Amino acid sequence: MRPVQIAEALIASEGAAALTDLCGSGRKGDAAPLRVVMMRMFPEAAYDELEAGLQLALTIAQLDRAERDAMRH
Repeated sequence: MRPVQIAEALIASEGAAALTDLCGSGRKGDAAPLRVVMMRMFPEAAYDELEAGLQLALTIAQLDRAERDAMRH
């Protein structure tokens, strides 16, 4: 499983806004429930692949949110 595939699946299932709301504080504990879901979604993936996918999904979600905010102003 590639981190890009994991990130795409997370954004598709959770949505960009939900990801940034859930993990936006930067505290590792915020993403704990999401990590459990990810392990169920991708049981064959290695932990480092899951983490890389989560970080990529969060980065994409934050960029999407920043773009929406910039368009409003």
